[in-house]
Amino acid sequence: MELPALTYFVALIDVGSPAKAAEALGVSSSTVNHAVQGLEQSMEFPLLLRTSKRRYPEAVPTACGQSLYRSALSLLYWGVELVSPPQDASEKSVISLSLTDLRMLLQTGLTLRMIGYFLTVCEVGSVAKAARKLSISQPTLSRQIQKLETILNRKLLIRSPFGMQLTPEAQLLLEGCQRADQTYRSIMRDENFSYFRQFRTLRLASMMPSSSDSSLTLTLARLVRLWRERRYQPTLTVSTLAAPTMVEGLLEDTYDVGLTDLLDVPPTLDHVDLEISDLHLVFARGHTLNGVTLSSLIEGGTLAIPAFGTGLRRLTDQFLEHAGLVPASVFETQSISLMLRLVIDGTCCAIMPAGSFRPQDVDSLPLPSRYRMITRLIWKKTHSNPASIERLKSCLLENRRHRKSAA
Repeated sequence: MELPALTYFVALIDVGSPAKAAEALGVSSSTVNHAVQGLEQSMEFPLLLRTSKRRYPEAVPTACGQSLYRSALSLLYWGVELVSPPQDASEKSVISLSLTDLRMLLQTGLTLRMIGYFLTVCEVGSVAKAARKLSISQPTLSRQIQKLETILNRKLLIRSPFGMQLTPEAQLLLEGCQRADQTYRSIMRDENFSYFRQFRTLRLASMMPSSSDSSLTLTLARLVRLWRERRYQPTLTVSTLAAPTMVEGLLEDTYDVGLTDLLDVPPTLDHVDLEISDLHLVFARGHTLNGVTLSSLIEGGTLAIPAFGTGLRRLTDQFLEHAGLVPASVFETQSISLMLRLVIDGTCCAIMPAGSFRPQDVDSLPLPSRYRMITRLIWKKTHSNPASIERLKSCLLENRRHRKSAA
């Protein structure tokens, strides 16, 4: 990946078509297309949306394309400043590139390889040592440094029998080149393109939804739809399992991120709260609601409770303990769906979060407001792909904002 390819890609996104970008940069359309295809091959991910008609009338970037565009824009802006410093220092705070700037940068012939060679020479203090480290010949390295000096119109190295020294101009250039090198590395690291080559999916583990209308089910459905429509990368997979298995999988890197109602998050995991649901005691329809209380329903019949290790079980236990209630009998199950079926059939009652049951199927009484189910997104603090975690978190928070505005 080099500055010319990034220049073609940025111009293509800015103007919307290879033909317009080629005309603005003074090259052929095939040159622009081949450069973008080369970037896609090196990234191993599509940068432009494509349809059965080959491509949209205008170049539309994928999520990966948008990420690369932002990073490339910063890198190209630095390159333009390097070869043509702005007259007004205040202009440096605004990242803005015109097609004229891009064409000028392209015509200079500046490459990231030259910058890397220069940094290596500065690091080891000798052209000969740098050539050995780079596994190239000394004349080849010298020519590249001389070409960089010509492009920048400044002397960088002073050679003498006593060794090599940096000129004052090179000292000033060094810091900027180091920042550019960090920006380039961030394209492959922070934007996670190199990560995608090794891990082609983002593995989401979720608690088993209690019903098709539960808040967790709706959250997952909106997330999958948004991830697909925006063509976010990497591919998202969803596995449903029990909370203890989820935590174990996150700690062992079997899963990348989890959706759960755990009340206590282990210290090695980070989290963000997504949904808060009120809890209800649900029971079969047909009761005379007058005089029916939480205590009479629980102490007078069978209470279905979820298995250990879930937030719902812990909230159920806390409520029973604080209220001093002892069910006549208890039925324990890992399946929320089975709990609801038993309630509808009149076999027992159960404590369930709002959204996990339909009011037309059962009757319910609310628990005190301090007993609430909190759905959280959890992930390992030392996860190797923080950018994808942030994108997933942003999608879920965006869904929550849209839902609140619609309500």
